[in-house]
Amino acid sequence: MRTPLLLTLSAALMVLPGMPAGAGDLLPRLGDDIGEFFTAGTLPVIGVGAAATAAALLLEDPCGNPGFLGPGAAHDLSDLCHHTMGLPLLGASVLVWGTGALDGSEGTEVTGQMLTEGLLLTYGAAGILKLGSARTRPDGSDRMSFPSAHAAGTACTAVILWDRCGAGAGIPMAAVAAFTALSRVHLHHHYPSDVIAGAAIGISIGLAVTRTHDDGAGSSTVHPSPGLMWSSRDGFGVYF
Repeated sequence: MRTPLLLTLSAALMVLPGMPAGAGDLLPRLGDDIGEFFTAGTLPVIGVGAAATAAALLLEDPCGNPGFLGPGAAHDLSDLCHHTMGLPLLGASVLVWGTGALDGSEGTEVTGQMLTEGLLLTYGAAGILKLGSARTRPDGSDRMSFPSAHAAGTACTAVILWDRCGAGAGIPMAAVAAFTALSRVHLHHHYPSDVIAGAAIGISIGLAVTRTHDDGAGSSTVHPSPGLMWSSRDGFGVYF
């Protein structure tokens, strides 16, 4: 039995050298994020994600869909995502946080802190659900299939980067998250329902983290396209 990822990653984070001074606020922030997760701002995402996951469970091939992206570049990119879009994202977030603190760049520091919070919660939630569901992967390698931590982590990262940096960073990261989710099915590591559930978890936790920070620093609003508005506090709306 593996130790839940939340405990493992939290312990590892606390012993990393050179952590920024704001690391002392990490646990209280995580508590606030968890509280924000169970609010009206995230419940619609959870509900839609649960419904889509249930539909996928009924419709998906019990043998999985290996290789559906085909050989060549798509397969190579899938392998790249496998190695870089999992736990390395958490390490990169801690690095961004520490770099911002050392450089005195408050924006970079806050972004790194938010990413670290979001990914700790995302991987922790995914790890606990993996242990609880014990679903066998389609390739039969282990019983940690549901949900996909890769899909969850990249989705969470996309939401936070969109909130902090705007559509210029959010849209490309959302595309990376979408491809990563597809690649997990292509590589035979996950079923479609695994990646749908993972994405819903990541998006929900990302929204919770942005709302927690916005409550203390004003809402961050992004206009991804004419006529549409996305606010981490108020959600989607019409932009004039």
